[in-house]
Amino acid sequence: MTGASSAAPVAPAGLVAPVCPGGAPVRPGTLPGPVRPDSPHPPSDALTDPVVARTRALAVALLAPAAATTAESQVPRSHLDALGAAGALGTAVYRPAGPHTPAQVQRAVSETIAAADGATWCVFAQHHHPLREVAASPAPAVRERWLDPMTRGRVLAAVATSHLRRPGPPAVTAVRDGDGWRLHGRLAWLTGWGIADVVLVGALTPDDRILFALLDCDERAGLTDVRPHRLWSMAATGTVSARLDAVAVAPDRLVALHPGAGWRRADAARRPNVNPGVFGTIAAACACLTGAGNGPEYLELGRRIAAEASTLRTTAYRLMDEVPAHEATTERLAVRAAALELAGRAATACVAAGGGASATAGSLPARLLAEASFHLVQAQTAESRTATGARMLAVTNAVTNAPTDSATNALTDSAPKAVTDSVTDAVTDSAPNAVRSTR
Repeated sequence: MTGASSAAPVAPAGLVAPVCPGGAPVRPGTLPGPVRPDSPHPPSDALTDPVVARTRALAVALLAPAAATTAESQVPRSHLDALGAAGALGTAVYRPAGPHTPAQVQRAVSETIAAADGATWCVFAQHHHPLREVAASPAPAVRERWLDPMTRGRVLAAVATSHLRRPGPPAVTAVRDGDGWRLHGRLAWLTGWGIADVVLVGALTPDDRILFALLDCDERAGLTDVRPHRLWSMAATGTVSARLDAVAVAPDRLVALHPGAGWRRADAARRPNVNPGVFGTIAAACACLTGAGNGPEYLELGRRIAAEASTLRTTAYRLMDEVPAHEATTERLAVRAAALELAGRAATACVAAGGGASATAGSLPARLLAEASFHLVQAQTAESRTATGARMLAVTNAVTNAPTDSATNALTDSAPKAVTDSVTDAVTDSAPNAVRSTR
């Protein structure tokens, strides 16, 4: 594990926007803060993979410099086209030639994009579930039509399936229509409207199967009553709700029919894991805190947050790689909650470090705080919401229970060591026993 005073980079893919209020501008083509291409990284970080390398180059040259403008408008399709040309949109089915695993490459790419531009990352992230479903489709016509263009990023996919996890009557249903199907209901969340080409829609059949279909992501497919969500975080992502009124599913659009119970079990096993994008956001915050122009207390805070995140990141990825997906749910939720809390804490510190400039719309600290807040609710379940609250309570208790003298010193010393160490100890104590038992 990394010591607090000499933190390893939190995420090898971490990149940030060109300037942090209160700090000096970052020269184009450089990686500020603790995350640098010449920093030592464990082999699992996949930095030598060509897709990761191309994505990192795009993040520095294209995504990060435009992030402030993107956040105030809409994610440009050209960003996704560039990521597609780099191979980043195909990582869900990518098989690296080198020593790295597909999961390591996928995580490195996700971290990189999230650190550079959270809004672009949000649209990018939608593409992978549809691509995996197409790749695994039993229908040759689906694979022949969609797999290659989606892998290459020539066709960009969105996804509208969150309603499948909600209790109560199904929000979207699929009913037989001769040899085909028709979809009815309302899609509560669809990200990428006006950006994506197609959307993977999930629906429930009368015999409790989950139907996945690819529809054109516009009114031509029969999506009506499209209502943009007014979001204060990720507002540039084209997120809407839309209605389906007897929308027909053509044979080459029917991607899969999964038994409902089996799909729910598999989906529930994925939910407790932390999204790699969270570590990208933390990396950007650490780079902001340790950038030129900040006081020593923020430099030290950035290093300590990086160390804390490095521990969490290692634990999270070991759980994903070494422990069966249906096991260690409590530990996964605890690590996810700790990472989410840390992202919020890191982003809040960036706002404080930036002073009044942080209140400017589109500023890096403002974007980081909004993105960290988005991670709190993205793919949230009742269990993850409870775990996040418990984590925040544990951090509050760690600060409250710090010795009086130490807490007083933390308010006056340039480096708030006592309180920070109390929180860091709380993180270390929550390290999953399941992970330790696999080593």
